[in-house]
Amino acid sequence: MRTIRLLATSLLVALSMGVSSCGDDELEVNPPLNNVEQMCLEYGITDYQNIELLSLFEHGNNTIINLGQANFSGLKDDKLWLASFKVEDKSPIINWTDELPFNRNHRIYKGYGEYEDVTIQQITLLQAMPFNQDFVASLSYSFGKDYSYHALLFKQSSQTKEIQLKDSGFGIGAWYENSIINGKCCYSLSGDTIYVAEKGFGYQNVGTVYSSDLISHQEAIFTCRDEEGFFVGRRSFKLGQNFWKVKVAELSNEPADAKIEVSVEDKSKQVWKYNVNIIHYDGTKKDVTFEVNIDNGTIKGEDNYTSLIIGKWKMTSGNAIATHVTYKNDSTFEYTSTEDSSYKEVGKYKIDGNKLYEMYSDEEEWIINDILLLNSMTLSVQELEADGVTPTGQKYSYQRVE
Repeated sequence: MRTIRLLATSLLVALSMGVSSCGDDELEVNPPLNNVEQMCLEYGITDYQNIELLSLFEHGNNTIINLGQANFSGLKDDKLWLASFKVEDKSPIINWTDELPFNRNHRIYKGYGEYEDVTIQQITLLQAMPFNQDFVASLSYSFGKDYSYHALLFKQSSQTKEIQLKDSGFGIGAWYENSIINGKCCYSLSGDTIYVAEKGFGYQNVGTVYSSDLISHQEAIFTCRDEEGFFVGRRSFKLGQNFWKVKVAELSNEPADAKIEVSVEDKSKQVWKYNVNIIHYDGTKKDVTFEVNIDNGTIKGEDNYTSLIIGKWKMTSGNAIATHVTYKNDSTFEYTSTEDSSYKEVGKYKIDGNKLYEMYSDEEEWIINDILLLNSMTLSVQELEADGVTPTGQKYSYQRVE
């Protein structure tokens, strides 16, 4: 056995000597590919050796965003290059090289009147959103020295615009008619700010949201359910409030564990028809349809006055201290005055037919009003005697302000 081992060792030495001394040609040994370079080849990027600051951000379950994208970035001939692919099938999303040279050098403000000149060390494409031949990209620039920032890059036709992000996150979402949202801002594809949402683009204190359909850059019609029931509403993201929110009585007594799916048949008209599919835990299935006027929240087949009266109204005629009254969807009201900021009276109300009943918080008797006119813009009532029939002569008219 010792002889065999010695022979094997001798053969290895001879082979190694032969390799090192055979002819004048030298063996060309390619360095091993790193992970980013290997991924470039998998996605058909063969010129990766000519890309400076080459970077890859691949979405996955362990990344801060997961839209199924593999995003490459770097500099080609000193110009910014961005390429995004679908991880699922490696199909391209965008592949773009800027026409202008990229400036790596920046001067940053350190505070207290001090500045520092820094050079970009890394460019990362975090998210890409295509719009035909245009796109919006979310980028991260790292300068080393613990300094970096996020930015949005808008590419429209041959024009580009970059916006540095400060307080908002880097994620971008598609919005109404070729616009995008980031943080509390709605942007056009040219990078112009369309508006700033007062409270962001979500819904607050509405329970489970089943549908949200944009009707403009600023507004959406939504459906939701909480412990109080099922509602349909109209939301202004710019103002951060609901123009109206109306309970759908037929859907407000479903079990809490019911599975609900909501769809709209036709959004081109003022009156939308909703289809609601419900499945109970025991397998019972139920289909409900309802129609709502998206202008004023009137639900077809229900008491129109109940939904129409909800909102804030400004008095246009009548003799009273209050200048405004707000009827809320929890059946409470609030009278206020712009002429006397200390004035406020609250109570509860109800509607029965064409009668409006109000009870102030410090009283125990209902005040009865005959509803003369109530639509999406105008409210007119006449106060009645306790018998609910005889007019007192007091008439009040209001114009909707919210």
